[in-house]
Formats: sequence, structure tokens, C-alpha cells
Amino acid sequence: MSKEIREITHTTKQQLVFEIEQLPNVYLLELQSFIQYLKFKQANSGNLSREKARQRSEQDPILQAIGTIDIEPFSETIDDTLYATL
Repeated sequence: MSKEIREITHTTKQQLVFEIEQLPNVYLLELQSFIQYLKFKQANSGNLSREKARQRSEQDPILQAIGTIDIEPFSETIDDTLYATL
């Protein structure tokens, strides 16, 4: 981590501590729950992103249709159709 990023992170943490100290006690549990949610979201972001991408690709009619180009009679004429004007 570069020195600049460390300084920004440290400054941000200082600002957060200041903001937390200004918060009424009744909101501290809500803040704690939100922090736990963010940690959960961070831990699962990679898994969820890959799963969502897979689901989207399975449901996308364009992506499903792309495979049909490799099937005759499309496979024989696709280059002429796509690159006829070149």
C-alpha cells in the first residue's frame, strides 16, 4: 500500500471515529449492524458476482443465440454476412 493511500485511509478512519463519537448511543447498534453487513458483502462479493454473471449469461437470448452461428447453414455464410462491406 502506498504512502498516499495509507494517509487517505488513516484520515478517513479518523473522520469516521469522529463521526461515531458524535452519534447518539441509540444509533451505535445500527451502525454496528451496518458494518457487519458491509463485511459480509465484501466477503461474498466475488462469489455473488460470478454467480450473477453466470445467471445473466444463461438468461441472455443474445448470448444463447451466438452458439447457433456455428451450426450450418449459418457457419458457412457468417463471414460473408459480417465482412461483406470490407
